[in-house]
Amino acid sequence: MSTPRPNPFYNRYNELAALERAYQLPGNGGGMVLIYGRRRLGKTYLLQRFLTTGSDGSNREKPHSYYLAEQTSAALQRTSLAEQLIQAIPSTGVHVEDIAGSWNALLRYVSAYGRTLEHGRGRFGLVLDEFPYLMERNPELPSVLQSWWDREGAHSRVFVVLCGSQLSTMASLGSESKPLYGRFNAGIHQLTPLSYHEVAMFYESSDYSLKEKLMLYGILGGTPRYHALVNPKNPFADEIMNLFLCPMATLENEVDYLLGSEQIRDPSTYNAILNMIAGGATQFNVIQQKVGLEKASLPFYLKTLTELGWITREVSFGDKTGKRALYKINDPFLFFWHRFITPLNSVRRFSDPRDLYNRRVAPNLDVYMGSYIFENICRQWLQSHCTKTLGIPLKNLQRYWSRDGKLEIDLVGELEDGSYLFGECKWSVNQPIGLSVYSDLKAKIAMLPEERWKNTDTSILFSVGGFTESLRQLVKESKERIILVDGAMLLSGKGRD
Repeated sequence: MSTPRPNPFYNRYNELAALERAYQLPGNGGGMVLIYGRRRLGKTYLLQRFLTTGSDGSNREKPHSYYLAEQTSAALQRTSLAEQLIQAIPSTGVHVEDIAGSWNALLRYVSAYGRTLEHGRGRFGLVLDEFPYLMERNPELPSVLQSWWDREGAHSRVFVVLCGSQLSTMASLGSESKPLYGRFNAGIHQLTPLSYHEVAMFYESSDYSLKEKLMLYGILGGTPRYHALVNPKNPFADEIMNLFLCPMATLENEVDYLLGSEQIRDPSTYNAILNMIAGGATQFNVIQQKVGLEKASLPFYLKTLTELGWITREVSFGDKTGKRALYKINDPFLFFWHRFITPLNSVRRFSDPRDLYNRRVAPNLDVYMGSYIFENICRQWLQSHCTKTLGIPLKNLQRYWSRDGKLEIDLVGELEDGSYLFGECKWSVNQPIGLSVYSDLKAKIAMLPEERWKNTDTSILFSVGGFTESLRQLVKESKERIILVDGAMLLSGKGRD
């Protein structure tokens, strides 16, 4: 059975190139790679594109067998894989029952074919997707793979990919205490959410405004599956209603699915924590009190959410103790859901979707973007473009807030030459920002507790709506380095010329 070629293909070109380099390992031996990442990030899509693209970039398929494991019995899993292998590997006189009896038989069938491939004819790819489903029914499988790999797989022209979405299970496969430790000679790769700029590429040919493209990142985050659901021919508001507010909305059960797919036993507690953080309860003690958990039990839940990439623990720049740490939701989709959709659960099914959008969502989107999302977008831009823009690599980038909460600076960066930069992020979509924002930033810098931080001549201001002519003139005349990044620069993917 031929693997379908995904089209269109967006934004995973670095990952695709990494797989291609791994596939073309020198020598006649085999390669084994581990790929994992939470659900909906496009792992299967990436693998299908890799398998259906020749090493020269053509549409020619690589010889392979792609097996998407199901939650069924061990015998049926082996039978399904055996059927696919016999279709993929030329053979005479070999029947499904001849190799479906054990994993050893299946793997030996693959490596025997790999040894027949001449150098330069590629490798035979064996992709085992949703690998944790196989481990549930075959706990011994990693040990069987390790034994087969050392004995045969590493010495034949095969390319084995283990892929899965259960983060802790997949990440542990490469750990020192596990049988497959040291066998992933072709790499271990964790897929992460797309950046805001990669998300914007989904909407390059749409009529959405710059503001709407950034808001789509703020609402759906960096999960490609969600953006693939958007019909860019429809108005922005209609698509948000279709995804979240209409009866039987496309994503109305998505949060429950995400929690369930991670095998979380007590989803109500995790949802409660996310609700509290989205509502502004960001300190440990406040979260603990509002959720009603014992103080000793909260760290477990926070650790799990952090490992999933759903929340992050933020420390103020220069804080060595971590006593001022705050928790924030790291995934914009979950942030939007718990900020806007959860409070509407009791009325959503009995209300007009457009009325809900117009009254409860649309009027608050600018505040949501400006208070919670835009700073993250600016941080991503600076991390990508600091070296090009300043000529100096970025060493560290955090937010700063004082102990009393009276002084906040959106971005404080330490550069590799020991200097510092300071930045302010203003959503400000309806009007340009002017000299007052720059003056306020300079005043904040003067109030910082560390004298060494104040010795800087680098400031950076972000504004979707651009900048006044007076501020641009100051940039031209000032001896200090002042960088202005408007909405067009954010979406262009380029730093300052």
